[in-house]
Amino acid sequence: MFSRVHEGVLTTVFRLIAHTRHARAFHPRGIQLTGELSGSAPFPGNATVPVRLSKGAGTGPGKPDVLGLALRVPTATGDWDLLLSSTGTGERTRMLPKFVRHWQDARLGTLAPYRHRGELVWFMAVPGEGEPPERFTLHASGKDADWRPVAELVLRPQDRDVAPVAFDPVLNLPADMELAPRWLAKLRDEAYEGSRRGRRES
Repeated sequence: MFSRVHEGVLTTVFRLIAHTRHARAFHPRGIQLTGELSGSAPFPGNATVPVRLSKGAGTGPGKPDVLGLALRVPTATGDWDLLLSSTGTGERTRMLPKFVRHWQDARLGTLAPYRHRGELVWFMAVPGEGEPPERFTLHASGKDADWRPVAELVLRPQDRDVAPVAFDPVLNLPADMELAPRWLAKLRDEAYEGSRRGRRES
């Protein structure tokens, strides 16, 4: 009973936030770009992908915020919306959001891991030069936070006639990827459902 009430409250909160903002609950404003992605598994060898850069609270230029990077990765088992936010890089700090002023100060991680082929995996993006950056190096690690590069993402402006992409890590998740831990994935599911409802109602 408590679980159902808690889930209902979480959905309602995120629905109200999105409805008030007339946008997604978090990272409401951003810029859409096109990325050229090249890497090793679980990333494709080469692919053109939609990308979004954003700020969590939508603060003004140069003000501290949680920066965000989203990309839609094509895989053999379906699209994968990979969302990363500025975090720490250690075993514990990678699970905490970090407020930064500039992209060069940011390391953008998944906060929580994925379960991929029976193993827990975290992902992190390191920005290249520029504000905003023109490229990112994507890294992966296991429980030990020993980061290894697995892909490169090079950004360019998106064509004006391309429709914006609504990134959603809950709806767009390939069969061989699972959000972990399961209790947190369930809460994330409720939050994104509330955000989707709020955007439809606004």
